[in-house]
Amino acid sequence: MKVLCLDQFSEFGGAQLCLRDVLCEMRERGWDATVMAPGEGPLLEFAESLGFETARLPLSRYTNGRKSTRDLLAFPGDMLRCGCMVRHRGQFDLIYVNGPRVLPVVAGMAVPVLFHSHSLLDKRYARIAVHRSLGQYGAVVSCSEFTAGYLRARAGLRVKVIYNGVPDCGSARRRDTGTGCLRVGILARISPEKGHLAFIGAARVLPDRNRMRFIAIGAALFSDPAYERSVYAAGAQEGVEFRGWADDPAKVLQELDVLAVPSAACEASPRVIMEALSAGTVVVAYPSGGIPELIRNGHDGLLTDDCSSQALAKSIKILADNPELRNRLAENGRNTFQSRFTVKRFRREVCDEMQVPSASAGRSG
Repeated sequence: MKVLCLDQFSEFGGAQLCLRDVLCEMRERGWDATVMAPGEGPLLEFAESLGFETARLPLSRYTNGRKSTRDLLAFPGDMLRCGCMVRHRGQFDLIYVNGPRVLPVVAGMAVPVLFHSHSLLDKRYARIAVHRSLGQYGAVVSCSEFTAGYLRARAGLRVKVIYNGVPDCGSARRRDTGTGCLRVGILARISPEKGHLAFIGAARVLPDRNRMRFIAIGAALFSDPAYERSVYAAGAQEGVEFRGWADDPAKVLQELDVLAVPSAACEASPRVIMEALSAGTVVVAYPSGGIPELIRNGHDGLLTDDCSSQALAKSIKILADNPELRNRLAENGRNTFQSRFTVKRFRREVCDEMQVPSASAGRSG
């Protein structure tokens, strides 16, 4: 099978880590792949290390979040150039599109397309663009029922929910005895939707802070550096420890007792929750977006009463006061990871789905 993989970034964010895992499965199946993405990031280097062909897409670097006038003017030309480049790469059995920004590149192509949706497409124009770009043989893999619901609103589009999978971060943890300082962390790129200010707000209102350490691991990456500076300033007032970006989440999670995930309502399916479950690190999260699909409240993690700093602080205090609860949640979380979120399962299901639209196109032709 010959697959063209298109991505809107070559740096490793959550979606690109998913593509990395899928590329490994393609190699094991003996498929031929070409990976195209903008920039000089490690995604392309990784694809080349597997023996796959790569190419750099001539895509501008757009503003994160709300797009500027310059972005809007540059986008049509970028799509035209990228489309011409793709059409000169030869014939493929399937095009796998790993992000909405590059989806218009494949519009009108007589090739089956599988779009992997990692984020919430809640804007009507975005959903229309998905339908128009995918064409007759297009299909979607969505990372949660939460995100899939928006895409299913228009009839005729096949949408399959496949939850992300992550490598095993290990569970070699000593049993929590309740002694010592409770280490509470947030592990995410620093951007408004990840909830760093809510994390800092929880630290502000919690009593008995001498029993806890608050640790923030992450950097701005694609986000506004001005927001990162505001987070650092607010955290400094509350004694939050900042460690910058971490390339090894397993090591970080093994050092934490509790992982806080106060994400915004647009959050689709955070990989870090699955990584924490695999590491035996207790998760406390907002009940927002697709997060309730990953965590069963009181069984393998805690969901807060609402999406506020006060509710997050309340749940953290419950965990701080109850080491037996922490141990039970950690053990159950590890079991949840093994049954639902392994990378082996994820890779297999995505590549199996790749063969469905390709086979349908072959029958129709």
